[in-house]
Amino acid sequence: MSENLFTSQTMYHYHPVQEYECDKIQRALDILKGVIAREDKRHMMDEHLTASMRNLLEHEVIPQLENELDYDPTPQTAYDFFHS
Repeated sequence: MSENLFTSQTMYHYHPVQEYECDKIQRALDILKGVIAREDKRHMMDEHLTASMRNLLEHEVIPQLENELDYDPTPQTAYDFFHS
């Protein structure tokens, strides 16, 4: 019976799921948006983030991630289609 405990096949207590990397980035973006939403509800003296970190998230990181995730490679005009 103890021979079955150590086999060459690795056993997991969970089933790893293959996931697209964009889905992971989308989940991270949702987490960052949740952080900002919770910070909005806190009093100024109770905030967890510094003003510079909050501005960085709100005005740079979150918008750039949204732009990348919403990227559409479809040409906007016929010129773009033929000259790309």
